[in-house]
Amino acid sequence: MKLHHMGINVSSLERSKQFYQTHFGFKEEFTAVIGSEEIVFLKRDEERLELIQDGDSALSQSMVHFAWETAHLEAEIVRLSRLGLEPDEGPVQLGNGWRAVFYEGPDGELIELINAGSS
Repeated sequence: MKLHHMGINVSSLERSKQFYQTHFGFKEEFTAVIGSEEIVFLKRDEERLELIQDGDSALSQSMVHFAWETAHLEAEIVRLSRLGLEPDEGPVQLGNGWRAVFYEGPDGELIELINAGSS
């Protein structure tokens, strides 16, 4: 098995879609409506994000955290900075040699970029 997608509850589909397209290179794959939920699937290579906006309820405040591994952490930090996105924390050096930097997405989701030495 492998991970198919990560779902994120969002307050604005358009704002979140633009954020992930602009900063992380995702493309819209398809949209759907299921009951009161409007859904947009974004895809980059074999990765998918499912953005979910539920018209019937307030945005869930549950914590979402995901990490993308990169062999070029410093270059990604510079690239994102040029796009106007600055780290919330880091980069930090972890005890096992990994380096990580953390960003906040449009609805408070924690986005980690990590160099774990295997990319």
